[in-house]
Amino acid sequence: AVVSTQSGHYGRDHKEKGNEFFKQGKWEEAVECYTKGLQQDALNAVLFANRAMALLKLQKYAAAIADCDCSIELDDTYTKAYLRRATAHLKLEHKKEALADFNKVLEFEPENKLALTTVKKLEVELEPVEEYTPRKPGDITNMKRTLPPSDKPMVRIQIIDISSDDFDTKPSRGKKGIEELSSKSDNEATDSKTEQISTYARKRKDVVSTVEFETLPTRIPMNYLHFQTDTRKLRKHPIQLYEYIKQIDPDIYPKLFQDSLEADTLFMMLDTFNIFYIPNRLPVYSELYYLTKVKRFDMAVMFKTERQQLTIGQLVQYAAETVDDKLGIIGLIKAYSILDLSKYKLNNVQEEVDI
Repeated sequence: AVVSTQSGHYGRDHKEKGNEFFKQGKWEEAVECYTKGLQQDALNAVLFANRAMALLKLQKYAAAIADCDCSIELDDTYTKAYLRRATAHLKLEHKKEALADFNKVLEFEPENKLALTTVKKLEVELEPVEEYTPRKPGDITNMKRTLPPSDKPMVRIQIIDISSDDFDTKPSRGKKGIEELSSKSDNEATDSKTEQISTYARKRKDVVSTVEFETLPTRIPMNYLHFQTDTRKLRKHPIQLYEYIKQIDPDIYPKLFQDSLEADTLFMMLDTFNIFYIPNRLPVYSELYYLTKVKRFDMAVMFKTERQQLTIGQLVQYAAETVDDKLGIIGLIKAYSILDLSKYKLNNVQEEVDI
């Protein structure tokens, strides 16, 4: 996606306004400003990270993680995005994910005090603890025997260490047995180790190759299972997700989703429309319209948050600016349950909407 210089300038203006609101503790207003900035400058990693910080203040941790994912996708060296995603993961008790992000911070800032302190704490918390298994009556396995102290003097016993490499399962008798073990051919041991290492290396190479050459899906989905599988892989790659969704004809949405549309899928698509379609001046009316024709749409749209309501309002406002279909826009307003029309410059249809 290409963003013009003028759009980038407007994006910076919204970022500065958002920062002012953030300093004043007006988190919702800050989120709204950063969102408007992203509509003008969709490839701005800082705007995503700033909106994530405001979402953290609103305790919307899953949304903050999603914004940090976008920020890191655009700039994988942006430390603040890793820090904010780590904080959101901690709030959700995702300790392993938080530890990974804090460790990533230390790659870029080895002296970061917050990351150093939290990594030490998380490593202790995540250290595996041996599970206690109650001993059954009569079971003497691993049972320690306590003997009374002896009056006899202690005798020093010399202990001969036999390395695990020379361990032999066959029984041996006395010194002769040990000497036989020690006389094992060095070449034979070396050959055995070399073969083990080579086998491990081949297995490891296969694993690495699989990861390195894994490609992101680009196919047009034929059913909801394809769509769900593909978008799960693409969620952390917002630009590729946008390209994937863009290639799907909106009029096949009802057939594609049938009765399987879920709220998180719906809002993932709406966020993609908002972040990428508006800045690139792509038509969005058909996308919004055909989503309303999916069987479970009414149920899915009920679960919208305030931020998602804002996203929907901005999309419908943009649709109203790009199509000459007053009745169609009224239909969208009703379907998506937009209540405050004045907020989205939709006053011209206020009298004709009966929600």
